[in-house]
Amino acid sequence: MGRFSTSQAVAAFRAQDRNITAQRMAVFQALERAEGHPTAEGLHGRIRRTVPGLALKTVYAILHELAELRLVAPLPLPGGATHWEQNTTPHGHLVCDVCRRVVDLPVDPTVLMPLVRQAARGFDARGASLIVHGRCERCAAT
Repeated sequence: MGRFSTSQAVAAFRAQDRNITAQRMAVFQALERAEGHPTAEGLHGRIRRTVPGLALKTVYAILHELAELRLVAPLPLPGGATHWEQNTTPHGHLVCDVCRRVVDLPVDPTVLMPLVRQAARGFDARGASLIVHGRCERCAAT
């Protein structure tokens, strides 16, 4: 599917007869402009300036709607807020344990599935993810 786009979201919502509200459009546009793996709180902070009165709960609700349509995916990380993945092609992540930065790793985690099936007989594996923890170049230098 690739990277999130406002036009894809609008088309997907319209195909499901969902209204394109000002709040939804603001979240779509903020998400499309966001770099990396934004959090709902980060998006909310940016959107609040242009859509006063927008509740954080509404941002979460819209992100969950987008996830239902498989246009974004939640990326829960230990010890912090859920980040939102805009790149829906299979890949892994590098996570800095110091600054919490998340970077895409161009490795398809599904290549691990044959190893999982072989090692975990009887386990019904439905997917795989790859998160590598460590220190980013900036944090490792300090």
